[in-house]
Amino acid sequence: MKAKKIAALCLASVLLLSGCGGKTVDGKSVVASTSEGHVYADDVYDTLISTSAGKSAAFQYVLDQLINKQYPVTSDMKDNASDMLDSIKNSYKSKYGENSYEKQFKSDLKSGYASESEYKKKLVYSLQYAELVKHYVKTHYDTVFDDYYKVSTPRVISMIKISVSDPSSPTDSEKEKLKEVQELLKDGKSFGDVAKDYSDDSTTKSAKGSLGVVDKTSNLTNSYGNAINESAFSLTEGQTSDVLTGNDGYYILKCTSTNKEKIKKKLKNITIQSPLLTYDDNIIYL
Repeated sequence: MKAKKIAALCLASVLLLSGCGGKTVDGKSVVASTSEGHVYADDVYDTLISTSAGKSAAFQYVLDQLINKQYPVTSDMKDNASDMLDSIKNSYKSKYGENSYEKQFKSDLKSGYASESEYKKKLVYSLQYAELVKHYVKTHYDTVFDDYYKVSTPRVISMIKISVSDPSSPTDSEKEKLKEVQELLKDGKSFGDVAKDYSDDSTTKSAKGSLGVVDKTSNLTNSYGNAINESAFSLTEGQTSDVLTGNDGYYILKCTSTNKEKIKKKLKNITIQSPLLTYDDNIIYL
């Protein structure tokens, strides 16, 4: 059913529930009748979408109705939203300290939400929305992946990190460790084995340095530094970077794959964490 028809029916439903109508004429929903004639849902819709604000409101209304009907709130969603909220608070606690984080959190919250409970409802809604998008991606995987691959330039990246207390003035032991890593790679030892034995990055060390599939939305800058992010997307398949200076350490990256079919296979299992759900804010228009 086309969006116009869905929107018209939704608008008619709202007006009917509020006592504004309840009949059809010539197959068209009547939302009100006056001495001048009938007011039809289609006409209300056409008037509504004559402005950009009206189009946005109509689309959001239809989207809300669809989400609430097809993907109702579950206890798991509520629990996940609580976990998300706790995680956000813990991030504030780490950044602002035990005594100040709550005040800062409440201050930031007020800029967009009336209360913490309202914000939590928004988190729950985001999980409902994710279920909608997840279903769409699963149903149209080939189309979505082709667009994702073109837009986000995904690749599989591995890294080795050598932690340093001051990148501008490394200690002798830090320089020695970096030199040893460089020599091992130069001698042909597997990048993954070197990462497993020498990398100081706790997130990737056990996976032989693999970050998995990264793309333009991965925000490597925030986690590792701008130089790491830029290098990750400039490397070609099989290429290893020079030594890079990033957040609290030196890094060496390797692009292990940019192969479309391999990456497509890796991302085939669509979960709530899938990058295909978030790479494009306009995915629901595809």
